[in-house]
Amino acid sequence: MNVKGKNNFILNTNASIDSLKLRIQLSKIEVLDTSILDEKTKLIISKNTGEIIDEVDIKHHAKEIQFNNYTIKVAIVSQYNFNLKINIDYLDIFLHTKILEEDYFEGIQMNNIERIYQRLMEANVFKVTFEDFLLSGVNDIDIKKDFIADKIQFKDLTTYLKKISSSSSRRNVGVHKYANGNIEFNTRRTSKPSHPFLKLYDKVLEAEERKSEFFEFYFNMRKLKDIKRIEATLKTTKDVKTKLELNEATLVKLLATSNELLNSVIADAVNRNLKEVKTIQVRKTTNERQSNLDKFIYIHIANCVQNQNMFFEDALKMTLEHFPDRQNKYRMKKLISQIYIDEIAEGKNKKVNVERLRLLNFIGWENLRSSDA
Repeated sequence: MNVKGKNNFILNTNASIDSLKLRIQLSKIEVLDTSILDEKTKLIISKNTGEIIDEVDIKHHAKEIQFNNYTIKVAIVSQYNFNLKINIDYLDIFLHTKILEEDYFEGIQMNNIERIYQRLMEANVFKVTFEDFLLSGVNDIDIKKDFIADKIQFKDLTTYLKKISSSSSRRNVGVHKYANGNIEFNTRRTSKPSHPFLKLYDKVLEAEERKSEFFEFYFNMRKLKDIKRIEATLKTTKDVKTKLELNEATLVKLLATSNELLNSVIADAVNRNLKEVKTIQVRKTTNERQSNLDKFIYIHIANCVQNQNMFFEDALKMTLEHFPDRQNKYRMKKLISQIYIDEIAEGKNKKVNVERLRLLNFIGWENLRSSDA
């Protein structure tokens, strides 16, 4: 679904790709700018044990291609291939949606990938065929959805999400809510399929706090004020293939993935980080009542007794406080008590003894007594 935003552009509210890492075999690359892509700056990312350096570390040491108010990081890396028993050199490209410039909110899609490719080629740092570009390997993928919510609505949402988030005693695992209202679950480094990285944040606040020249240049910031984003990550090639049902983790396969599957990545991250909300059950009445009022009374009192562990007397008192008229209160007291006696109070382990209810009425217990009774 697309909704028209306040900035004279179409805000894509479907799930789409915000960023990813492309890996292309260096033998298929022609290096044009050796000041950026030089074998001397090659990163060795596989040790003798086969351990892979964290993607954050690789990105930190990568070189930057300068565009108009944004950069794209690239790096030459060498990875040991255990099947071939040799090191293979690759070009890693840390691609993100700023390369779409004024179409930033579209996300990386099949219908704009050729435009992205052309902008990379026009930078004259490296050259690769469009076919090899599409067949490049992918991982470390951020999938996002944008939505409209004002500050009050967003604060209400993130406050509730923190309240129902799963707890953890492990460091950097679990929820963290920031003073600005943004919320984050786990960290990129510590996230695993069992507790995936997830964040919800305000796009304008992000731009302001990072002093982003990109947004100032391409957008009217005042008209972006209500745009919020939810974002989840697929870190490894295995994650990409499993979650998106791909036999190969390549760019062309990723771009052909259905919106439904992309959305499921976010939904899965949400549900794994939040507690399952307990469904409150109320045993259905066996009495076919004609009155909707009787049905609501049954559901309300049964829920109080069965799920909230209230004594009937307490549930009755709480309910009658909403009826200020004395005669109406007395009629409701009789109706509620009868429904309770007939259908809710049953068995020797029932929450309140019906005989006790009769005796409390007899002695004139004020919680049950109407002043005109």
